[in-house]
Amino acid sequence: MAKNGTLWRPCEAEVTRLIASRQRNLSGFSPTLWRFWKKQVGRFFQTRSSMLLMNERSALEKMTEREKQKVELLRLRFLEWLEAIQFSPKTRVNYAREVKLFLEWLSENTDVAGVAEVTPQHLQQYQIALYQQSQSEEDGEVKRLAVGTQAAKLAAVKKFCEWLLAEQQIAHNPAGMLQSPRRPRTLPRDVLTQEEARALIESTPTRKPRDIRDRALIEVLYSTGLRRAELIDLQIYDLDLVASTLRIEQGKGHRTRIVPLTSSAMAALKLYLDEARSLWAKAANQTHLFVSTRSGGPLDDADIVRIVQKAAKRAGLSKHVTPHTLRHSCATHLLQGQADIRQIQKLLGHRRLSSTEIYTHVEIGDLQEVISRCHPRERKKTE
Repeated sequence: MAKNGTLWRPCEAEVTRLIASRQRNLSGFSPTLWRFWKKQVGRFFQTRSSMLLMNERSALEKMTEREKQKVELLRLRFLEWLEAIQFSPKTRVNYAREVKLFLEWLSENTDVAGVAEVTPQHLQQYQIALYQQSQSEEDGEVKRLAVGTQAAKLAAVKKFCEWLLAEQQIAHNPAGMLQSPRRPRTLPRDVLTQEEARALIESTPTRKPRDIRDRALIEVLYSTGLRRAELIDLQIYDLDLVASTLRIEQGKGHRTRIVPLTSSAMAALKLYLDEARSLWAKAANQTHLFVSTRSGGPLDDADIVRIVQKAAKRAGLSKHVTPHTLRHSCATHLLQGQADIRQIQKLLGHRRLSSTEIYTHVEIGDLQEVISRCHPRERKKTE
């Protein structure tokens, strides 16, 4: 190690002190022997100091590793808490991923040694990093993260910080004043017309058991506007054949609601229960309403998407149709039929009316017809 290094300075001072204390004994040494003795003593102290520094660094690394383990344990306890208060499995998976990414960002971009050292400034830096983050699209184009994606990531971090404060792991909530990005109020895309919705449903035949199930599933989606997760969680005892209703127990926010079924949806469900479901749901404890033809267990997200897109292809629709498209279309067609928006809100299971207003947009053709019929300046032209 060079003599001008930080370790050499205390060594050099110690060597000088020893030489001064043994000045009498070394008076007979030649200059060459003097330099050799001084060099050997210096090496000894440099080696000793280097070992001390390595031990300190090793201890620091162990402490950092212990902090990482502690933070990981806190993250796992947070996920257990989410499950205990009945957050949906999808939300728990998303929160687990986003909190882990946030903690990794803290480790790589800040000098904090643990969650107790996180400040509001760190949260603001993370928000800016999310805003500047880019992702590649399927067509190769690079775009910034959508505002909704940024808001979802920050929501997970906020909830984690709230939990840390409640668990007394931190003295204050660094995310308490963090403002989420304002989401633009965009209209749903690719909403089906009533004719397209009819073609989508009727394109699925009812000759084979699998098609009977798919037809019933699409009828229920369009009839009730259910979310995918709500459809998957439906149990056979949630269906009331007498009252023609479905009970939604595992709705968003764990709000229970009862939704009516159309006569066509009821007919499709009865046919499915009579001729198809029992072919696959052979286990006595299998209570899911819609089951897989392969396992006899519940369907998953990919199954629902595949069934809807297969029907759209059969119907020859050029629009990008997903299960959520049927939810948009159901609400829009009810509004066009003069349904009260608050009734639509109850059907869709929205907590806020503003959420329903986004789903139930009115097409420009309807607005043109209203203006032509009701606006005073337009009425004069037709008179």
